[in-house]
Amino acid sequence: MDKKLDSAEAKLEVLEARLRLLEERDRRHQYAMEATNDGLWDWDLITDKIYFSNSYLRMLGYDYEELPGNLQTLKDYFIHPEDVDNLLQEYRVAVHNCRDSLQLQYRMLHRNGHSIWVHSKAKFFEPDADGRPTRCVGINTDISRFIKTQEELLHAKTQADMASKTKSEFLARISHEIRTPMNAIIGIGYLMQDTPLDEQQQSYLTSINSAADSLLQIINQLLDFSKIEAGRVILEHAHFDLEQVFEKITRLFEISALHRNVSIAYDIAPDVPRFLRGDASRLSQILNHLISNAFQYSRRDQVVVRVKRLPGEQLVLEFCVEDTGLGMTAEKLSHVKERLLKGSQETGGSTCGLGICNHLIQLMQGDMRIESAPNRGCKVSFSANFEPSRLGEKTLVNQPRELSNIRVLIVDDNTIARTIIASTARSLRLQVDEADKPLEAMDKIRQADNLGQPYHLVLLDYRMPTINGLQLTGMIKKDRSLRCKPQVFLISAYHRDEISSTDPNAILVDEFLSKPVSESRLFEAISQAVNREQRLQEISPLLVGDEDRAALLASARVLVVEDNLVNQQVICGILKKKQVVTVLAANGLEAVNAVTEASEPFDAILMDLEMPIMDGIEATCQIRRQWPAQLLPIIAVTAQAMRGDRERCLEAGMNGYLSKPVNPEQLYNTLVEVLRARRDQRAASPQNPTD
Repeated sequence: MDKKLDSAEAKLEVLEARLRLLEERDRRHQYAMEATNDGLWDWDLITDKIYFSNSYLRMLGYDYEELPGNLQTLKDYFIHPEDVDNLLQEYRVAVHNCRDSLQLQYRMLHRNGHSIWVHSKAKFFEPDADGRPTRCVGINTDISRFIKTQEELLHAKTQADMASKTKSEFLARISHEIRTPMNAIIGIGYLMQDTPLDEQQQSYLTSINSAADSLLQIINQLLDFSKIEAGRVILEHAHFDLEQVFEKITRLFEISALHRNVSIAYDIAPDVPRFLRGDASRLSQILNHLISNAFQYSRRDQVVVRVKRLPGEQLVLEFCVEDTGLGMTAEKLSHVKERLLKGSQETGGSTCGLGICNHLIQLMQGDMRIESAPNRGCKVSFSANFEPSRLGEKTLVNQPRELSNIRVLIVDDNTIARTIIASTARSLRLQVDEADKPLEAMDKIRQADNLGQPYHLVLLDYRMPTINGLQLTGMIKKDRSLRCKPQVFLISAYHRDEISSTDPNAILVDEFLSKPVSESRLFEAISQAVNREQRLQEISPLLVGDEDRAALLASARVLVVEDNLVNQQVICGILKKKQVVTVLAANGLEAVNAVTEASEPFDAILMDLEMPIMDGIEATCQIRRQWPAQLLPIIAVTAQAMRGDRERCLEAGMNGYLSKPVNPEQLYNTLVEVLRARRDQRAASPQNPTD
């Protein structure tokens, strides 16, 4: 009995010791919770009873046991009304998905009415038979100061962004306001070159053009400060002629070189391609600045510009500008390199411009190097990545296509600017109409479309009153009444990257052109437009060289199918000038018989449509049963110019379409195009299909 009693007493002592340990842990926990600012809570998910610690209640301004501990108290008193539903939904989803923890940020209400932001960490326990938790314990931490600081920082960032945007918009506006009259100055200078000028007037005009180009470079550099800061510099990827870049630079610095008794010498390695693909304007900007610096410090002899190709699979060119000036000390050179390395934009003479150049060079996947010594001048070299141009040895000013059939509408409220662009377009032999108001332009576009003579291209100025160029672009592209919608070129003093991020209509623009619009730039844009659209390719036949053209036309046998005697004489007379051999047929039946019975095959057929006995469409269908279009081209020559006539001829198997009165050059070009295609086809397949 005593042994049992001793055993019971021992067990009791063990239990009492454990109880004391639990009480000590509970006191320690209570003390810790009293010392902390975090609030502890324990939620029974079955009964919705919730334990709130003293620190939890103090955080919200309440005393212990002042309110019942349940979910209703949490919803009615503690949680911000706007956050209650979202908070409870988060917990329902967590319980349903059997999650083991959850972290949230939400607002709570202090007793005095102000909001408190808390970061809540919750842990789920005691899962039921389905694995869903039945108890949730968590801690709330007051993060109101953090949220307030975050909001202040966000507000400060917003203010800074607005200031930066305002500065960028100011610089862009200044750029536009200066570039717009500059466009007129440069454009008028271009028009004056075609007028009779004496030697003195020509000298004055050259000086004006050089000064205008210099001012444009300054404007571009001014605008680049804002664009580099905002990371908005976007390089173009266009074909360009490196020789033309250097020719323009030479003209730009011609006056400066003359006054300073300094000349520019170019040392271009033989393996440097003339035709490249990249950003020619940015390359010119870099070279212009480096050469300008060289002029500033060089007092004798010459400035040398060297270009060589670096070894490797990629097309990387190294440009070098050397002067014979005073040079820099090692300390000054180290300071300049340090600024470039840090990307500093501080104003300090030429270093500021060098910073812009260095940024552009990095965008071209290159790097800049500077070498200098006292009294030994300065050597600045940089590398840049390009791509070989697909234009090969074709210069941009040579027209690969006949553009005289392309109809263009130029829209600009500025009369001088519109006249200059119209003159440039007409120099490319485009059919040009003009409009000075956007609504007038829309009326002309609709009228031309209704008459079956739609405009193929519309050149719009970006900045116009009431309706700007982008808005007019949207009107044109979204007009469902237009059967043939033209391609839209947007002309602006702004750069492409300045416009594309400000208006959703920018994606509807087919081509962006920066002012001033040169003939080569406009021609390049039109060439790209023709390559994009089959309809433009059909009305813009490829041109060939004079020798190839003459060889193709000379002694070619052409069957002229025409019932009108006068028209027969006209067409045969035009062809005779190019030594084309002609055979006449008065109607479609005679044409079919002539093709069938000919001892020597014809090279092409010019077919009228409206003829007695058998018309041109029926004759073409019968000829096509024996001769495919690749080997015997048939060109419609007709006075019919209604909508659908061209399509009807092509569907019948004709290769081309000419309307009367016949334009001799257009007739020659169309014949050359089909004869060349026939020649290439015969070279590829020499066997006659009728054999």
